[in-house]
Amino acid sequence: MEIIEPKKVRGPRIDFKIKADWGNANFHTIAGWILAHLRWQSEPGSTFWISTGTGYGDNLRSLVTREVDLTITTPYDLTPEWAIAGSHFFAGEPPATFVRSLGWIPQNDRLVFAIREDTGITSFQDLRDRKFPLKLATSLRTSDNLLTWVVDRVLEEHGIEVEAWGGEWLEHDFPRISVPFVTNGLANAVINEAIVVPQWRELVEKVPMRFLSYEPEALNRLVQKYGLRRGVLRQGYLRVPEDVTCLDWSNWAILVREDMDEELAYLVTSIMVEQRAELEGRYRHLPADIAPMTYPIDPYAMWKGVGAPLHPGAERYYREHGYMK
Repeated sequence: MEIIEPKKVRGPRIDFKIKADWGNANFHTIAGWILAHLRWQSEPGSTFWISTGTGYGDNLRSLVTREVDLTITTPYDLTPEWAIAGSHFFAGEPPATFVRSLGWIPQNDRLVFAIREDTGITSFQDLRDRKFPLKLATSLRTSDNLLTWVVDRVLEEHGIEVEAWGGEWLEHDFPRISVPFVTNGLANAVINEAIVVPQWRELVEKVPMRFLSYEPEALNRLVQKYGLRRGVLRQGYLRVPEDVTCLDWSNWAILVREDMDEELAYLVTSIMVEQRAELEGRYRHLPADIAPMTYPIDPYAMWKGVGAPLHPGAERYYREHGYMK
């Protein structure tokens, strides 16, 4: 961790707001970590606020409307790409061409579909042939929730209907609550992300489950129509007997507007790099493959791949410190 000399502690006054998550998960942890270090390097009387959100549509819209100065979202590539283009989930909204990135925080994640083995369903073709009534656990189906917008596209491209076949949705924003709907017998299937949370492992330990690979033709359409990324749930993870094709849902983008002061963007980026051990330390009690944040954070990689251009202040930081080669 960087040692800050007393004479360097106080900088200019900063009033800073971040849009994070529901209030009890990883985005709030990241927001608190950034703001603590901003506070310690700012003039007394500076103000710092964290706002709750879904992590999806409202997070981007709060940045667009200047409600906040920084927002966090996932997946790190797809969500900002769509917002900048005003496409797909953000269709009908002005393209947010001014969105910029400071980098990303790693999380290995997938959007997967799993169904109880006692249903006898072994494929999406089985679901179609039987018009099987799914009691499907997933996230909240709201106008802010990009995840459930994608869930609808996944089911649509596979020809799966829920209500029309006598099924129902069982919804909750928090994966730690929605996944146990299957464990507790309220639901017979689940489509969700956050594969690292312990509730997924509890589910496969208590209930025989079958993870269905996305069909190649459907997956191709999801990629070609929407730019969604292919993913693989590797053999052995969540007890799957072989690799399962799905969608990638990885990594958390740290986003700002292009008009953020360059020195401020540089400072926040420096915190993300130089204080990364502090954030990693909150997760190192768990193996990296099941930790809610995948560590270590790599400054040589964290500026790459976000679906938004780097802010000039962030780019200057990475270049000056030799991370962009």
